[in-house]
Amino acid sequence: MNIELTPQQQQILDTQEGGPPRVIDPRTHTTYVLVPEVDYEAIRELLKDERRQQAIHAVALRNAAGRMDEVP
Repeated sequence: MNIELTPQQQQILDTQEGGPPRVIDPRTHTTYVLVPEVDYEAIRELLKDERRQQAIHAVALRNAAGRMDEVP
């Protein structure tokens, strides 16, 4: 879902310093960090790669543990 900023919101974003802008949902008090879509896609790819590496590492550990039970 895309929502356009109001002029007041745009002005706040333009004057905000110190990192990406953050917004708070008043209903849940959840803070969201606003990042450009291109940055979001890059972050998503990094997270996918990280999860893939963690899965590979977990499989390698299980395989190593299984080999430790083998009699030479």
